[in-house]
Amino acid sequence: MKVSFQYGLAGYTGKAQGLVYYFDRRAGRVYARRNTYPRLTQENERVGSITKNLLALQPTAEYKENLSLYLMKYNSLAKNYAKPLRSWVNLFLKLMYAMAKADPGINLRTISRTYIYDHDLPCISVKKAVEAGLLPEVYDYQRYDAEM
Repeated sequence: MKVSFQYGLAGYTGKAQGLVYYFDRRAGRVYARRNTYPRLTQENERVGSITKNLLALQPTAEYKENLSLYLMKYNSLAKNYAKPLRSWVNLFLKLMYAMAKADPGINLRTISRTYIYDHDLPCISVKKAVEAGLLPEVYDYQRYDAEM
């Protein structure tokens, strides 16, 4: 739920009347949601195990830096302006899910770094991911060629 205040109270965050308010400085918006604790479901467990496995790949510092630099240009694209990604981790997960969607034979729960290099998957570098169509093309994407 998007919240607007009449008198420019834009920095309000916290809990009030069963809602949690959050101010997003990048977007300049205040959001509100109900204060509920999520229930553990099979879908939550599946997504959690995939995320845990993907972060266990431990990308190199250069790869993370390339993702961070690409992220700034990605967020400046017109189609991504309304819903920007917050960090390189979000972009990395988006990339991996797009790769799994493009190739159904990839299991994100069990993927490993050796599997990625043995099969020469496009997630090895940001440049290869853009060329494979997993990420949108941004200006000067060719320089993001650090490997995972």
